[in-house]
Amino acid sequence: MESTTNQKTSFDLSFKTKLKEINDMLISIENNCIETDNFHDILQKINELQEFLNDSKTFLPAYNMKKCSNEIKDITKCYEQLHEKLQPKKKFTFGKRPTKSVVKPKEDRFEPINESKVYKEDYGFKNRSNENLMLTEDETFSKDIALDVLTNCNVIICGTPSTVRVTSLSTCKIFACASTSIFVENCKDTIFVCASQQLRIHDSIATDFYIYVTSSAIIENCKQLRFAPLTLNSILLKKSFEIASFDESNNNWKIINDFDWLSSYEPSPNWCEIPEEERDQPSENNYV
Repeated sequence: MESTTNQKTSFDLSFKTKLKEINDMLISIENNCIETDNFHDILQKINELQEFLNDSKTFLPAYNMKKCSNEIKDITKCYEQLHEKLQPKKKFTFGKRPTKSVVKPKEDRFEPINESKVYKEDYGFKNRSNENLMLTEDETFSKDIALDVLTNCNVIICGTPSTVRVTSLSTCKIFACASTSIFVENCKDTIFVCASQQLRIHDSIATDFYIYVTSSAIIENCKQLRFAPLTLNSILLKKSFEIASFDESNNNWKIINDFDWLSSYEPSPNWCEIPEEERDQPSENNYV
């Protein structure tokens, strides 16, 4: 009979692989890489993952059962929110975004991002260096914001955009509060002060995160990441929290799901907490 240790090791590998497959499918849909018809397949895989966890309860410790159950809940929430966003009900719903009457921002402060990379309704900053950049609350409310190829910039995103997508940043400081998700990719030597329901980080290195997140953050192909809890040290942050109805006491900043680290019994070497004596959360007040 297979030993309990071998069963746990086999479970860790299978669970992480299945979870990563679901997450990759969600990202592909979000990036318009696959058809939204795949939502049915994703839901089936989530159900299969739950059954796999249930079948493993005879040898998994209670802590691991709870941890994996929470990860399934988080990925299910991501699925539901993306499904609602891309395939909304035809009946009347609250908070539906207009598709045509979008106020155009001033060109000298704000420019559209390439539509081939992000949603057609995305707005943000691209190809900027050594600048202080800001989007106002009116410019971001319920929008999808994208930041792409920025170097040595301080970016303040006021209000509560729906999502924030960040790609190819170096030596920047980013301040953002999204009502749903924040996606970070290919960043280095950058500091994020951010709040959202979901946080996903890919292909990034040597970057600090002061975060508020209601689900577990996900990292993949990352190294030298550090995390600390976000503190409401400014009026802008406090106002964004109020608009998003975030509860400061419900912060899962310590729950980091590393898809490159299979063991659930030993900590990942790819991230750590920022020691309390080294925590120095930037304040956007210095850049307004």
